[in-house]
Amino acid sequence: MNSTGAPSSNPPEPPYGATVPALLRALAQRHGERDAFVRGDQRITYAGLERRSAEAALGLVALGLGKASRVALLAPNGPQFATYFMAAARIGAVVAPLSTLYQAPELRWVLANADIETLIVADRYLRHDYLARLEEAFPGLPAQKAGAIALPDAPCLRRILVAGVNDRPWAEAIETALGTASACRPEFDETLLRAVEASVTPADMLCMIHTSGSTAHPKGVVHGHGNLIRHSFQMARDFSPMLEGDRMMTQRPWFWVAGLSATFFHSLHMGCTILTGETGSGEEVRRLIESEGATLLSGDEGLFRAVRQSEEFQAGGYGVFRLNMDCAGLAAREGKRWRFLHPERAREIPEPVQVPDDRFARSFGMTEACGAHTSLPRGELLPEGLPRRNGRPVPGVTLKIVDPETGAELPPGAEGELLVRGYCMMQGLYKIERSETLTPDGFYRTGDICTLDERGFLNFVARRGEMLKVHGANVAPPEVELALNQLPEVDSSAVVGMPTDGGDTVLVAAVQLRAGTLLDEARIQAALRRVVSSFKVPKRIVALAADEFPLTGSGKVKKSALAELIRARIAETPASGELS
Repeated sequence: MNSTGAPSSNPPEPPYGATVPALLRALAQRHGERDAFVRGDQRITYAGLERRSAEAALGLVALGLGKASRVALLAPNGPQFATYFMAAARIGAVVAPLSTLYQAPELRWVLANADIETLIVADRYLRHDYLARLEEAFPGLPAQKAGAIALPDAPCLRRILVAGVNDRPWAEAIETALGTASACRPEFDETLLRAVEASVTPADMLCMIHTSGSTAHPKGVVHGHGNLIRHSFQMARDFSPMLEGDRMMTQRPWFWVAGLSATFFHSLHMGCTILTGETGSGEEVRRLIESEGATLLSGDEGLFRAVRQSEEFQAGGYGVFRLNMDCAGLAAREGKRWRFLHPERAREIPEPVQVPDDRFARSFGMTEACGAHTSLPRGELLPEGLPRRNGRPVPGVTLKIVDPETGAELPPGAEGELLVRGYCMMQGLYKIERSETLTPDGFYRTGDICTLDERGFLNFVARRGEMLKVHGANVAPPEVELALNQLPEVDSSAVVGMPTDGGDTVLVAAVQLRAGTLLDEARIQAALRRVVSSFKVPKRIVALAADEFPLTGSGKVKKSALAELIRARIAETPASGELS
């Protein structure tokens, strides 16, 4: 068991320096003209990413940016995001990828709190007009001058560079701005860029990822070059089923840690290609197989199941076989057998089979740990009789379970708060002293209530403070959500506690139903009673569309707002039952 204060073993060191400049140059040499990122008709190779990000980096330097400059990036996944993220990172700037879901108040708060000096922003994405949203966030912006912004609500912000069409006098088109700056400073050349990159060390700050709970302002989690490069390398090489040459379809946004570390950087380390999906439909996956040679899906259980059941996908003779918690291999039918589309995977696993979902370890982690700190090595399944555990701590990580009130370490199997320490941990929360986030011996208090057994297997119970008291018994909403999500008609769910007029708390739930299904509360409740105790079955269940769930900018459900929404829906349908 790994709860004695010492990691079980040391993590592997990548074969290149643990900085973005070293990573880029090494991968460009190794993979050259192999595609790195593809989005529709936009694509960039590994060599192209190194070359184009170098050109953009010199333009940023010519504009006056350098080591520790704060650069925010608000753009969708794709070659453009990759180019500008790498350009800023390779000169030692701190890059803050921002949620494409942010509304005006969230944008205003994050840009000010993160002390952003330069914002690189797409003009628009889907239904979002980001230039209009910035004007909503900062009413004084239209009166500002490009390159010399001075806003009391974002006192460090000086420049906004637009990737796309720019029609605002307070912003600059990024390609024009970088190109003009570079042309004016010819002494900023490859030799200078090499010198700038040489000053970047593994100890330097690399990125600031914003994450939040259901009610709080986003926290700026700062990671360095060393911990992000090393951790994503170990996880990609030893824990991910990705293989060199995989062409992976994913919709995971890169502004969250699961997208940036466990998708973007994992793919780079393994020499993969990311194909950015738009809909996640079976029809789209089939098209990407046939037009782009897709071999792998990255997502979740719901995505894999939806694609697998798609008639359009099945008509192409394709199959989906889950390989771990968040990756599935794509296969083609050959007679009565299946064969993986990636040739090396086909040699490793000649006959793909559907492994029960509960045999895959649920890799467990958080933004502060740069992603997963607990998992199982590539190809290893959970032991029989130990379904849906979170695996064991990865090399270089130490876990322990303590009493949430006293901090005393608890014995194996006891339920308490999870503490984490290790090489993958953040440098800190921006503007918060380390003494406020770490124990004296360097552990981070996660706020997660978990158990850790004698074999080192972790089991998540609930967030501290999320535990609900129902009829005198503790209920962990994630347990009920997990049971709901296993039902064939449910895509996703959220469970909250709601006070009754009598002062008690009852469980209620919102579910997103699969296409073509209708809500049957009684049937769902009956199905739940077969897998959880009766007091854990929600008293009422309402159906919501995906865009009706109230979310924070980092994609977490706002539980208090959800409770009010559920109450309103219940009031509209009193005949189907009352809270009591």
